[in-house]
Amino acid sequence: MTTVLFREPTTADRRAAIRTLVGYVLGISVLSALIFLLPWTVGLAVWLAIVLAGTVLLVRWSARNSGYRCRHCGHEFEISTFTALVSPHGAGNGGWTYLRCPLCDRRSRADVLVRE
Repeated sequence: MTTVLFREPTTADRRAAIRTLVGYVLGISVLSALIFLLPWTVGLAVWLAIVLAGTVLLVRWSARNSGYRCRHCGHEFEISTFTALVSPHGAGNGGWTYLRCPLCDRRSRADVLVRE
């Protein structure tokens, strides 16, 4: 098993995440404008499919580039894309995700880290 190293996020990491999120929002907005050319039922279905696919890709990117540190035992770990999609998140204290630690089995607001 390979060891994955994580580090605290820097200002550059936060800026890269913001750029990715802004790109996602702009892409969805542009596609939404183009979808108005279609009949409304088809346009709505296409728009929902694009938003869903974009959201899954955004969460997958986040899950692959992030790690988490348990606030109880300090264990660093990764999570699946599905877990990243359904877990509560917050921006306070540098970012957190409410997770169960695989080492100590306690639930807490795990600190968000960046993959090396």
